[in-house]
Amino acid sequence: MKVPYSWIKEFIDIDVSAEEVAEKLNLSGIETTVSKFGRYIPNIITVKVESVEKHPERDKLFICKVNDGTKTYQVITGANNVKQNDVVILAKVGANILGRDIQPAKFGSYISEGMLLSLEELELEEKSEGIFILDPETPIGKDPNEILGLGQDDILEIEITPNRGDVLSVRGLAREIAAIFGLKRKDYSPNLPSVNEKVNINLNTEKVLRYKGTVIKNVSVSQSPLHIRLKLIKSGLSVINNIVDITNYILLQEGQPLHAFDLDKLEGDITVRHAFDGEKIVTLDGQERVLTQEDIVIADSKKALAIAGVIGGENSKIDENTKNILLESAVFDPSSVRKTAKRLGILTDSSYRFERGVDIENCSKASDKATELILSIAKGQLTATNDLYPKKYQPKTVVLRPQFVEKILGEKVQEQEIQKILSDLEIPVEKTGDVFNVSIPSFRAYDLEREIDLVEEVARIKGYDSFGPDYPSISTANFQKPTAYEFDIKVRQFFLHNGFTECLNYTFTSEEIYQTLKLPTPTLHIQNYILKTQSVMRDTLVVSLIQNQLENLRFGKKDLALFEISSAFFQDYESINVAGLVSGKLVEGFKYTSKVKTFDTNREWDFLTLKGVVENLFSYLGLDFELSDENILPFLHPFESVNILINGKNVGYVGKLHPQVAIELEVPKNTWLFEIKLKYVSRQLNENPLKEGFLYTYYLNRKQTVFKELPKFPPVKRDLAFVVDTNVKVGKLMEDLRKASELVKTVRLFDVYFLSDTQKSVAFSVEFLNPEKVLSDEEVNAEVEEILNKLKLNYPDLELRK
Repeated sequence: MKVPYSWIKEFIDIDVSAEEVAEKLNLSGIETTVSKFGRYIPNIITVKVESVEKHPERDKLFICKVNDGTKTYQVITGANNVKQNDVVILAKVGANILGRDIQPAKFGSYISEGMLLSLEELELEEKSEGIFILDPETPIGKDPNEILGLGQDDILEIEITPNRGDVLSVRGLAREIAAIFGLKRKDYSPNLPSVNEKVNINLNTEKVLRYKGTVIKNVSVSQSPLHIRLKLIKSGLSVINNIVDITNYILLQEGQPLHAFDLDKLEGDITVRHAFDGEKIVTLDGQERVLTQEDIVIADSKKALAIAGVIGGENSKIDENTKNILLESAVFDPSSVRKTAKRLGILTDSSYRFERGVDIENCSKASDKATELILSIAKGQLTATNDLYPKKYQPKTVVLRPQFVEKILGEKVQEQEIQKILSDLEIPVEKTGDVFNVSIPSFRAYDLEREIDLVEEVARIKGYDSFGPDYPSISTANFQKPTAYEFDIKVRQFFLHNGFTECLNYTFTSEEIYQTLKLPTPTLHIQNYILKTQSVMRDTLVVSLIQNQLENLRFGKKDLALFEISSAFFQDYESINVAGLVSGKLVEGFKYTSKVKTFDTNREWDFLTLKGVVENLFSYLGLDFELSDENILPFLHPFESVNILINGKNVGYVGKLHPQVAIELEVPKNTWLFEIKLKYVSRQLNENPLKEGFLYTYYLNRKQTVFKELPKFPPVKRDLAFVVDTNVKVGKLMEDLRKASELVKTVRLFDVYFLSDTQKSVAFSVEFLNPEKVLSDEEVNAEVEEILNKLKLNYPDLELRK
C-alpha cells in the first residue's frame, strides 16, 4: 500500500523526516520504504484554455489557444476532453517528456507550440484517456511541479503480514506512527442531516457481519477536486469520477471498502445472499464471472449487482448519467471473500482488505464520512439509510502480567510504560491489582488474542533495538549433548566427510513425480496449495533429490553427490530419513597416455561404490545388517538394487534408478539412490518413539565394541567352490557358510559361474582360525566336511567342486 506522507500529517502533528518514520516502522515490524512522487519536469507551466476548435485539415485533432497569464500559445492535441476555461499543464518548447524533447511541430498548415500533458506524459499513470484537467481555481503561470509535488512529496510504501489489516489505511498507519513517536492521533466526526426513512435491505447469509446502505439523490457526477485526485494518484489508484473517487478515498483513509450503486438501475430491495450455482455477472473489469453457492452476492429482486467484498457489477455502475446512488458500507466474512477472490482470480483493494479483516466498529462512521464528502462535492440530498448489525462486537479481555512481559523480553519494562504503549495504540487498558486488563478493540480483533500478543506490542513500540544483549546464565559443568543430537550429527558429518553436498528442500511436492516413479500418491494433501508442484506432503525424500538433480541438469551439472536429512510424512507419524542421489563422476580426473604407461584417474559412480558408502555408514554406527534383493521398489533397477534389513526389518534401500524411469524423468540412466529410515516421530505424545525398522532404535541398542587380542597363530585359507541351483541366493549361502563353523573367521566371495541353465558355481575364500593352536590340514579337511554336511541340510543339491 502506498500512502503520501503529507496525508499522514493530516492526522498527526509530526516534524520528522519520512526516512526516519520508515526506519521506525521497519523496526516495529511493518516493512516500509520511502520514495518520491514522480519526477521534477522542467519547462512545464499551468495554462488556461481560451478556445478549442477542430483542426480544419486533420479530423481527429483540435487547435487550442492557451494562456499562462503573460503569453498565448497555440497547441494542437488529439485529446477530446479539453474545453474552454479548463486549466491544464503545458509542456513548453524545450521540455523533455517521456524522453522526447518538445519542439515546434507542424500539423498541416498549423504549428503547435508545445504539448498539453496527461497523467501518462507526467509519468504518473501507465495509460491515460485524456489531458489532465486541474481545478478551475488553480492559478495559471505557475510551476505544476510545485502544485502536484512532483519529485518532492514523500510516499510511504508498506508491506504487511496477513494479520495486520488494521494498518491498511491512512488512519491505521497514523495510529502506528503516533504510538511509536508518543503522539496523539487526530480524527474528525462527520456532520450529517438526520433522516428517518430506511433503506430496505435483506441479509440472507451469516457471511455478512454488518451492512449499511445510504441513499443519496440528485447527485452531480463530475471530476473530483484536485486534492482528492492527487491523494488517489499518489496512492497508486486511478481517478474515475467524484462518486467513485470518494469511495476509494475513504477506503484509503479509513480502511473501509465502500461501493456505490446507481440506484435507478436497481430493481427492488437490496438482498445479500449466496449466489446460485451457475449464476453469471459481468463485473466492472468487463469479464463475465460464473458463480457458485460458495460465493456471496449483493442483489436486487432480479439480478446480482456485485460480488460481495470483491468487485462490483457492470449493470449498476456509476456513470455520467447517474443521479441517485446507494452507498454500501459492509463487513464480510474474511474467509468467504478470500475463497471467492482466489477461485475467480481477482485481487482488488477491497478484497485485499476484507481478507485481512476490517474494523467492524468503523463501518458506519466511514460510510458517514463518505456521505459527507458526496453531499459537499457532488451535492445531492441524503434521503434514507439503514445499518444492519446482527451481532455486535464484544471486546475480548486479555490479562497482561508485567512479570510475564519481563520474562519474555528478558528486561523489566516499567508498568507506566506498558500502560502508555497500549494506550497510544488506542488499546483500552486498566490496571487491576498486579495485572492489566486489556480490552481488545475491534480494529485489532484479528491479531490480538493472547497475552503473548500484547507482549509483542510492547516490544514493537518500545523498539526491539532498545533491548540490550543479555546472555542466559546456564551452567555447563554437567552439560551433555543428547544422544539423539549426537546421532544426527554423526550421520550428517559422515556424508559431508564422504564428499556429499547437503540439500534443504520443501517437504511438499507434486503428485506427478509419484506417478512417474510408479509409487502410490501420498495420503497427506495440502488443501490450499499455492502451486500444483507443491500439493502433497512427501513420504519419501528421493522425490525432492530428483528435483534437485533436474535443477542441476538445467545448469549443465551432471556430476552430483547429494544427500538430505529431513522428514517424510505419513498419516499417523513422521519419519526422519536420510536419502542420497549420485550420478556422473565420483572422481573427475584425467587421462594419461605415453609409450610406457597409460592410465585414467576418472572414476564413475556405480552400484558397488554407493553400496560401500552405505555399508560404511552402518559400520560407523556400529550396526549389523543384511542385504536382500526381494521386494525391490518399482522405480529401482531390479538387478542393481538391494533392501537393507536389520533383525529382519526393512530400514532402507540402495540401488540404481530404473532405466525406464530415468528416460521419463530425462535424467542420466546411471543415477543411484539410497534412503534410510533414521527416526520415528509420533503424533501421539505418549507413544514410544523407539520403533523397530528405524536406525536410531538399533543405534541405542547396538552392541558395545569389544577389542580382542590379535591371534597368536596364523589362519588357514581354503577356496571352496559350491555347485548349487541357479535360484539359490548367494548372500544367504555366504551367511550360512559363516555360521556353519566356529573356526570360520572370514568368508569372501570371489567367483560366480553359471554351469548351465539350472546350476551355478559359487566360490568363496574361507579363513579358518583356532585361537589356541595352529590348525593342521587334516583338521581343516574335517571341518570342511562338517560344513558341507550342515549346508546340505538347507541345500540338498549342493556339491563341492573338486
